[in-house]
Amino acid sequence: MNKLTYIDDCQLDQFILRKVLSRYGSSYEVKCTDTCIGVLSMLSQRRLNEETMPDTILLDIYMPGLNVWDFLDRIKWLYPTFPKPLEVYILSACRQTADVERAKKYWFVKAFMLKPVTREMIEDLMRRKEARLHRFPVLEAAS
Repeated sequence: MNKLTYIDDCQLDQFILRKVLSRYGSSYEVKCTDTCIGVLSMLSQRRLNEETMPDTILLDIYMPGLNVWDFLDRIKWLYPTFPKPLEVYILSACRQTADVERAKKYWFVKAFMLKPVTREMIEDLMRRKEARLHRFPVLEAAS
């Protein structure tokens, strides 16, 4: 089972993601948190292994405290120590071209997703992951 960690300080967005994933039979084991600090702490542990490490992180771009860019810089530094690949997807309520371009500079950031997260977006994310697509898309709900 794939492990997904969702980092967002909005409890409603966490609830929506859990509902979307559970309603449509996702193959993800989901953990939600409202801070980056705990995730960084877990990823920096020497005893980190494939069983305890997430496969995917969905990360809200506007977080209090440690901002998304500091978080990604620390992941970049830690990445060589990970026991398996980690994919990060950035979430935002609005598309800012500068943010999209900046996110592309991190090879482990696979896409920029616009909220709200929908079933179609999760299915697209899973298809891209399975097909190992490397193009950097901006995913958004269909109108």
